[in-house]
Amino acid sequence: MIGVYVHHRGRGHLHRALPVMGALRERGHDVTMLVSGRIDDSLVPAGTRVVHLPPVAEGSETPEGLTLGARRAAVAWMDRARPRAFWVDSSPAMSLAARMTGIPMISTLPPGVRVDEPHLLRVRAAQRLIGAWPPGVHQATVRRTESPVAEIGGVSRFERRVREPQDRRRPRVVHLNGSGTGGDHRFWRAVRTTACDLGVAEWLEVGGPGGAWHPDPWAELCSADVVVTGAGQASIADAACADVPLVVVPGRRPYGEQDATAEALDSIPGVTVLRYGDGPTAVGRAVRRQVDRVRDGESGGIRAWWGVDGAAARAAEVIRAATTTSFSS
Repeated sequence: MIGVYVHHRGRGHLHRALPVMGALRERGHDVTMLVSGRIDDSLVPAGTRVVHLPPVAEGSETPEGLTLGARRAAVAWMDRARPRAFWVDSSPAMSLAARMTGIPMISTLPPGVRVDEPHLLRVRAAQRLIGAWPPGVHQATVRRTESPVAEIGGVSRFERRVREPQDRRRPRVVHLNGSGTGGDHRFWRAVRTTACDLGVAEWLEVGGPGGAWHPDPWAELCSADVVVTGAGQASIADAACADVPLVVVPGRRPYGEQDATAEALDSIPGVTVLRYGDGPTAVGRAVRRQVDRVRDGESGGIRAWWGVDGAAARAAEVIRAATTTSFSS
């Protein structure tokens, strides 16, 4: 049996873990997922057990949002169940807790160059690290690790979905604006205004304070001729499945993971990367230029560049391989 811990903040970690767990199940492995946040159990691959750790109570979180009670419960479960391997996506605290049990531990490596001690300890503790990006795009990140890094491509829950045909005459822009109500509403409203003034007729906002949230936005992505998104790993992988031109504006994060992903995307044909500091007018004009690419018959091509196809299976193989090795405590 293989254990998987899914970090509860946001939905990106869950969306990445689900297809990997499905690939493990297809290879005949029993899988148990540990999670401390809320989750719709119907999303979990058939036959996967779910262990709900003590939830985060207001005022009791650590800086990374994982309570001591959750870590204790996870260690108790590992000590009792003795999984053959444990994949942590993606928490330094849980990675170190798993390492204490002596079970082979695989951890997801975030992009960027981090020097904070919890991250460095997590990297050293892992038997293997998974980088959910194409080989070679985060060389500085890989060079600073001591454990082997498997660069397996971007993992998307939509990898096996068939693109739904659309019958529309006007190009549509789809903005993936996150599952929460946060974000810079005024900035994106100004972007939309600029894009519309430049002739972009259809703009669909998915999530954020200005749009409806779609838990499964595949139909919306299929309707897109251009996708505007942040640079979260799950968002980029999902957008890559649509294989259309992208405009990427990385969100502000404490450790710069999205900035690092944006830099990796900047050289890919069909992707335009800007920053909030460039201003909404520049972003709106970039959107218009990508719409013109579509009208000129140019495709995105990012799906192949970002290595989405087969990525979940490659991650599953990394985890499966750890079950054949010993890892002393």
